[in-house]
Amino acid sequence: MVSVLLLTKNILVEQKLQTKLQRLNYEVFCCTNMLYLMTQQSKKLPMISYFDYIILSETISENELQQLLVLLPESKIILRKLEKEPEKQVEGIHGWISEEASVEELRENLCQWEKCPSSQEVILSLVGSRIGNTGETTSTGSLSISKLERRALEQLYQANGKVISREELCEYLWSDGATKSRLAQLSILIKKLRIAFKKDGVSGETVQTSWGEGYLLTNTALEYYEQEREQEALLS
Repeated sequence: MVSVLLLTKNILVEQKLQTKLQRLNYEVFCCTNMLYLMTQQSKKLPMISYFDYIILSETISENELQQLLVLLPESKIILRKLEKEPEKQVEGIHGWISEEASVEELRENLCQWEKCPSSQEVILSLVGSRIGNTGETTSTGSLSISKLERRALEQLYQANGKVISREELCEYLWSDGATKSRLAQLSILIKKLRIAFKKDGVSGETVQTSWGEGYLLTNTALEYYEQEREQEALLS
C-alpha cells in the first residue's frame, strides 16, 4: 500500500482530500505535530522516510514551506495542496494537487509521480544502478544516470550556461512535447540530475532553475561534466 503524509496546521480542513485518497487505497497520515517539530524546532524526522508521498497543505505559509523543503528527504515525492494551479514552479516541489479534483483526476495525477518501492531502490543503489524512464542506465565517467537524464544533461551542457526553457526540454525529450504530465516528469528528472551530481561529490548548485524561464547548468556543473566527457572519450 502506498503511504501519504499530509502535513497541515488543521487536520479538519484535510478531511475531503484524505477521504478521496483513501478511496484510492492510499494509506493517509494527517499530522500537525510533525509540522510543528520541523518548522518551529528545525528537526529532521527519520519517520518521514517511511512515506512515499509528502503533501504540504495550503495552510502552510511560503516561508514555512521553504523551511520544510530543507528538512524533507530529496528522495521523496513532495506535492503542494492548493486551490488553484500556482503561477510559478517552486524548487523542490514536484507538483500540486487540489481537493476539488475528482477521484479519477487525483488517481491520474498521482500516477505521474509513482516510484519504485523503497526496498527496490535500496537494492538498485547497492549495485550502482539508477532507473530512468527507459529502464536503462548509462555512465559518464563516474556519474551514473539514465539515458533520458543523459540526453537532458547533454542539452543543458550544449547550451553552455544559457537557460533552456522547460518547454524546449520537453520537446526534445518526448514526442508529445510539453504536456502537464511531461512537465511534471521533467521536474523529477532535473531533481535526479542534481542528486546524481551530489552523490558524485559535486558540491554547490549544479542545475539551476531560472524562475519563469527554465534551467541552466552552473559553471561548477559545466566544468565537472566536461571532465567526465573527456574521461569517457579516453576510455572509448
